[in-house]
Amino acid sequence: MDRLVALNHQLHPNPLSRVSSKSPNDVVICCAVRTPLTKSKRGGLKDTSAELLLLPLFKAIVERTKIPPARIQDVIIGNVLQPGAGVYQSRVSQYLSGWPDSVTTLAINRLCSSGLEAISQVATKIQSGVIDIGIGGGVENMSQFEMSEKLVEKDNLDKDILPLKKVQDCLLPMGITSEVVLFFF
Repeated sequence: MDRLVALNHQLHPNPLSRVSSKSPNDVVICCAVRTPLTKSKRGGLKDTSAELLLLPLFKAIVERTKIPPARIQDVIIGNVLQPGAGVYQSRVSQYLSGWPDSVTTLAINRLCSSGLEAISQVATKIQSGVIDIGIGGGVENMSQFEMSEKLVEKDNLDKDILPLKKVQDCLLPMGITSEVVLFFF
């Protein structure tokens, strides 16, 4: 009977009933922590490195959830501008927080919504049974890593494709890209 009810929900989805009902496949976010936002180049955190931005978050997660760090099976942190694709910042923060070497770290480098992608990947790993407990999030310090200067090194691109419009569009800084996207809506 449960299978028929589940099948009926798939064929005739009612979003409210799906949100309010429990399923063995549910992934639950037990703790949400974030760093404060400040103005780029002049805010109170402009000189704070990504690893020091993450440090209080890792400590707060353990304090709030009471989950021993050794039980956390994977940490995925998204970023776009950090050196080494961001894995060093996350790993250093974990060590400074007193977490054991057994907690693995993965960095996702994506131009937009890398933190959301990290959360999605942790949820997918939990839902598929690969891990039971994971952390997903993102970190950036736009003051220390100017996107338009550091993101694309034109010298590394093939000179024959550089003049192409699609290639030029890919080289637009995200701030300019957001203005272009808003213009089309």
